[in-house]
Amino acid sequence: MRAHAIRFAVGLLPVFLVGCSPQAHAPTVPLWGSFFPIWLIAAMLGIVATVLMRLVFIRTGIHDRLPVPLLVYLFSAIKFSVGIWAFWVGELALLGQ
Repeated sequence: MRAHAIRFAVGLLPVFLVGCSPQAHAPTVPLWGSFFPIWLIAAMLGIVATVLMRLVFIRTGIHDRLPVPLLVYLFSAIKFSVGIWAFWVGELALLGQ
């Protein structure tokens, strides 16, 4: 049983070390004297875009017809955030292009 646990842990080791590369760096933006990660800014902009989308949906009446609004807005925020991040860092291949 212990041998299986050790093999499992060794097998998972590459998964945890994927981000440890000497050439890789986190894309950051200098704001107010500090370096903010781009993913954090993209997440905030994605939430703002989702709130604006919700306001448009409420005004046009689409909000009342959504089957599960919470999931629609959650996935919209994720999609907007990933889209903004991919556009910002030039990784448009993530979006299927």
